[in-house]
Amino acid sequence: MPSFGSKNAKLIVRDIFTGQYSLILSHEQLQEIKIVLQRPKFSKYIHPHELDEFINLLSLKTIIPSNYGKINDCRDEKDNMILEAAVYGNADFIITGDKDLLTLNPYRWIKIFNPIAFIKQFYGIE
Repeated sequence: MPSFGSKNAKLIVRDIFTGQYSLILSHEQLQEIKIVLQRPKFSKYIHPHELDEFINLLSLKTIIPSNYGKINDCRDEKDNMILEAAVYGNADFIITGDKDLLTLNPYRWIKIFNPIAFIKQFYGIE
C-alpha cells in the first residue's frame, strides 16, 4: 500500500473509497497495514484514535480471496502474501514502492506500478 504522506497515495486511497478501484488484500495484509500505521511517523497523517475506524472502513472496501495457494516467487518471502492475494483475487495491478515486487513486473498478467507511475498512467498527472 502506498504511503499516506504522498499526495499521489491520497488520490488512490480516495478512489478506492469511492469505488473507482477494488482493493484486494488478505487478512494478513490488513493486519500489517494496521501495525505499520501505528508507527510514530504516520501519526501526522492518521491519528491513533482514528486507526481502528480507518481499518474497519478499509476492510469494508476490501475483497479478500476466499482460498488461494502458496506462491514463492518473490525474493523477499514476506512479500509473497501480496502476490498470493493479487493472483487469487484476480488483480489487474499491484501498487507498491517495494523494490522486491517491482522487479517482478509484470507478474503473470498483473502489472506492478510504484504509486507515481500508476498516477502518471491512470490519472495523466505528471
